[in-house]
Amino acid sequence: MAFLRVCSGQYERGMKIRHVRLGREIRLNNPTHFMAQERTVVDEGYAGDIIGVFDPGIFLIGDTLTDGADLAYDPLPQFPPEHFARVSMIDPMKRKQLKKGLEQLAQEGSIQLFRPPEGREGDAIVGAVGELQFDVVRDRLINEYSVDVRVERLSWQMARWVRGGENFPLARLESLLFGYGALDVHGNPVVLFKGEWQFEQCKKAYPDVELLELGASGPRVED
Repeated sequence: MAFLRVCSGQYERGMKIRHVRLGREIRLNNPTHFMAQERTVVDEGYAGDIIGVFDPGIFLIGDTLTDGADLAYDPLPQFPPEHFARVSMIDPMKRKQLKKGLEQLAQEGSIQLFRPPEGREGDAIVGAVGELQFDVVRDRLINEYSVDVRVERLSWQMARWVRGGENFPLARLESLLFGYGALDVHGNPVVLFKGEWQFEQCKKAYPDVELLELGASGPRVED
């Protein structure tokens, strides 16, 4: 479920609108209004109303939907993760629930999600701004997705997104002691470092590669 605020104009059930970030037309059917434990289908919505709609995995925090011209807002701030943990399932039969839960939490922006590159098997790695987020993730996985997990803290301290360098050995970085290569939830290459010293070593070893910090609208070059 994704929650949207009507900022202007009038919403009507079943109307066709444009998803600005994706650049595609969608139709919102059966929007829902919540009041305590009750929910009702909304036929109309006006400025200030908050409605819930089914999310097939296309909505992110800060998305804009419009039935007019495309609108551009200042992007919501994003913060690079400083704490990392490996998330392992306790019940191997709950693999699908764990994968779905972590991906949806990452799409919400609650956490950063990293996986081994090139299809290598391995537990998911979660990046967070603060330690408390790991407890929140575990609690939500239990209560919303019915899957319990083990959370193992890891020694990495920073993440940098990769741009350029066609022959950059993402999958072999760990064996070369230049960091841990991974992919984020959108499939973008990223390197996790244990500290500034390892980050600087990687930059010297691969000067043709840009290692970008997470900014307001995505990865950005460090000043």
